[in-house]
Amino acid sequence: MASPSLTERLADFWSRARYDDLPAPVVAMAKRALLDTLAVGVRGADSDAAAATRRGIAAMVGGEGGSATVWGTRARLPPAAAALANGTAAHAYEFDDFGGCGHSGAVVVPAVAALAERLGADGRRVILALAAGYDIAARITEGAGGYRAHNDRGWHSTGTCGTFGAAAGAALILGLDAQQFCSALGIAGSFAGGVWAFLADGAMTKRFHAGRAAENGVSAALLAEAGLVGPRAILDAGWGGFYSTYSGSAATPEATVAELGSEFRILRSGFKPYPCCRGLHSSIEALLDIMGQDRVAAADIERVIVHGAERTVRQFAKYRIGTLLDAQFSLPYSLAVAAVHGRATMDEYLPLQSAHPGIAEFMPRVEIVADRELGPTGEPDLEVRGLSGETWRRHVSLPRGGWTRPLDDTFLLQKAERTAVSVIGGATFSTLRTRIEELERVADFREVGALLGAG
Repeated sequence: MASPSLTERLADFWSRARYDDLPAPVVAMAKRALLDTLAVGVRGADSDAAAATRRGIAAMVGGEGGSATVWGTRARLPPAAAALANGTAAHAYEFDDFGGCGHSGAVVVPAVAALAERLGADGRRVILALAAGYDIAARITEGAGGYRAHNDRGWHSTGTCGTFGAAAGAALILGLDAQQFCSALGIAGSFAGGVWAFLADGAMTKRFHAGRAAENGVSAALLAEAGLVGPRAILDAGWGGFYSTYSGSAATPEATVAELGSEFRILRSGFKPYPCCRGLHSSIEALLDIMGQDRVAAADIERVIVHGAERTVRQFAKYRIGTLLDAQFSLPYSLAVAAVHGRATMDEYLPLQSAHPGIAEFMPRVEIVADRELGPTGEPDLEVRGLSGETWRRHVSLPRGGWTRPLDDTFLLQKAERTAVSVIGGATFSTLRTRIEELERVADFREVGALLGAG
């Protein structure tokens, strides 16, 4: 008898998993991830990308109506369409969580929530589904060679690897058995996609990739439940498998199942303190540290030099800011707003401040150079030169928010409140917070869904 494929091993474990098997830190992290994603998702509903996606969905499905809430609006849609809308919204402002497939929350949470509303799933099943989705999204990214190797080939891992996580979360909500669960992963992987071409012109497809992955996961799980059989070796088939096709020699398939069942990858998730690409965070933090600790003002700075690798220049040396995505991938813009305002919050990106006199004047002072060899998780060095001739240097090897340097629960709660209250209102947010804090005692997830529409 042939050995089980990687997909079968993942499906076998998670289809048999139970809430009571989850360690307490996994349950706590699932709740944090849920609140963070729902908060940025309801706020992201007013973005241009989310609005355009909803109009496109209306044209495809012929209007509105369904079992799942479209976050931040008064609409409802069928589960797959709602997952598409909500996944796009959750990723729209680049404030969603990171780690795993890149942005696991924006793909897993919309898929799980849409089906949990349809079925009236209880909170324990939702927590278990979130743990499964995050775990599989991360494991498949690791099997693809890791985030850096996979993305350096041009793939956007949130779309490619994230679709497996969405399918896993959806499969668990549906209660699929091991064979159906495996089929759901196989079906989802057959349509995994997303490339980094959006970076050249700030296109909206980056946001859409998260929504598409969430939609794909829901559809794959529903099709598997209905009897459609997916490839059992979607990951490790020698020809046409996900790893051989998308990763080639960079793949590390054995990482997919390493410590399966004893190490839960959701615990390696991180939450953002700044609404921009995670690759900018170490430089923003370093500049704010220098300004605060050494009492340096923007007017005192002659030049800021970011010492990075070739990828630092390729991704982040953006001086022409035409779209929100441009700003969120621009070291000159993000360091300028941090220098001028002393912070980098949503208010510094929405609306764009590239025409602000102080920011427009500061941006040319930022130089990004490729003079370092950075490993997969390496961070640039920051050098600040003062007009007085003094120089300050900082290296932030572990920016705030990552799983090795986490944000505390008070900060995360304040972030969620500031992000969501303008859409759903303070009283509703307070109720939402309580429901998620006691999620294991919630009998029907529709109680949570009812809190996510526009106030």
